[in-house]
Amino acid sequence: MKKSVILSLLAGVLLSANAGAQVFNHLSLGVGGGTDGLSFELAAPLGGHVQVRAGYGTALGLIGYTVQGVSVPENPVGASGTMTQVPMKINLGMSDARLLFNIYPGKGGFHFTLGVHAGAARYARGTLTGLPAVYNTVGLEMDGCLVKANNGEMQANLLAPGLGSGTFAVKPYVGIGFGRPVRADKRVSFSFDLGAQYQGKSGLWASGEGLTGQVKDVQFTEKDARDVVSAVDGITRYLAFWPTLNFHLYVRLF
Repeated sequence: MKKSVILSLLAGVLLSANAGAQVFNHLSLGVGGGTDGLSFELAAPLGGHVQVRAGYGTALGLIGYTVQGVSVPENPVGASGTMTQVPMKINLGMSDARLLFNIYPGKGGFHFTLGVHAGAARYARGTLTGLPAVYNTVGLEMDGCLVKANNGEMQANLLAPGLGSGTFAVKPYVGIGFGRPVRADKRVSFSFDLGAQYQGKSGLWASGEGLTGQVKDVQFTEKDARDVVSAVDGITRYLAFWPTLNFHLYVRLF
């Protein structure tokens, strides 16, 4: 997969071999949004058939979804096994930089896009609400740490590392679209894109406190919180490839 990313980026450069004087002779500033968050981009031509886009995007937790009826133990350390159901709110939480190459097979706006998103592995935030009061003091014991609730709410992050590791993610992107970020004949232009980022298998992580007071991120496992993990897996199992749909408006600076 890493080789395919490198080859994709090289393809964009090789296709710009006919650039001549058209390399970076214009620059556009764009703003837009979609399932990859709100983003700002700079775009420049690499010849008549390639345009490069570099930018940064963040979701700011604006888009959310609530999963009803997630089962948790009434007492996380109790022996009775009595369960209660609570809702879990999920909000988008990605934050990353992106380097993308639009490749135009013709003179129109249709293009293929190859590139990469790189940044925080977190792409969503989950919040369990309405937890029993015991979770505020006792919490869940995971990997030698206690993960506690605050006023009946327990927050965790959905992480997907793509080709990266830990909390840093490298996510290759492939897509198609319409529009040219940079147009020499127009000051304002637009671009519409549809594609997918490879982000791999998701995991649910939360901040826990160890016996020495050290705080670290620990992963929810079926052993620690089977029903929570099951509820999350039911949503994320289909998201190894994150669907990316966005629209950008550009203004040519020169």
